[in-house]
Amino acid sequence: MTKKLCLVIMLLFSSYWVKAQEKTLDTTAIMILDRMSSIFGELNSVGFTSEVSKDVVYAEDFFIKVFTKTDVKIKGPNKFSVRSHGENKEDQYSYNGEKVIYYSFKNNIYTVADAPDNLIETIDWLYNDFGIELTTADFLYPSFSEDFVSNMDHVEFLGIAEINGKAAFHVAGSNESMTIQIWISNDSYYLPIKTVITYFDGAYAHQHQTDFSDWVLNSEYPDAIFEFSTPPGAKQITWMSQN
Repeated sequence: MTKKLCLVIMLLFSSYWVKAQEKTLDTTAIMILDRMSSIFGELNSVGFTSEVSKDVVYAEDFFIKVFTKTDVKIKGPNKFSVRSHGENKEDQYSYNGEKVIYYSFKNNIYTVADAPDNLIETIDWLYNDFGIELTTADFLYPSFSEDFVSNMDHVEFLGIAEINGKAAFHVAGSNESMTIQIWISNDSYYLPIKTVITYFDGAYAHQHQTDFSDWVLNSEYPDAIFEFSTPPGAKQITWMSQN
């Protein structure tokens, strides 16, 4: 990114924060989010790759950047398969509508837990009870636009950007604890290309960025790929809730 472009972005967001003092909703931004949400509401299945970089507390006053690549397959209303590749680890999460199974390829261990009977509740349950963030997929549901608007103090369409050679709608939202930027493909499908979340709920601001690619829509995924077969020699462990 050039210095000139960085300066433009800084100036843009300087004016953005001044306006964010009051509750303001941009109808163009809401229309774009509504369109994205409605399309996801009509899909029977979706697959994609996400590449995540996030700031993680390493020590007091010290954040480090952690990178993860995840291959995701979701079949509504209650199945997913998530394979995550990170530094010195590779993990698999399988959900068949009744149970979630975690498997570590590195350690050849697995664990099983009863889960809620739908995708959104299961994703929230994994995060809230176990601190497991599968992927930035918690906006892939029909009422996301409505929930986003109700939780943000300011929602604005920032124009057309180019991300990886593709035209994208740039939408931003903010409240007192975070800002969320979403780049959505400017084509028939309105698919997310990138999200950047900046959190202000601690002593220091920290970010979570996700880049999306390799979208597959309405594939006929067989139910068998969401089931877990115990690998030879794998050891079962107990899954302990952080709560």
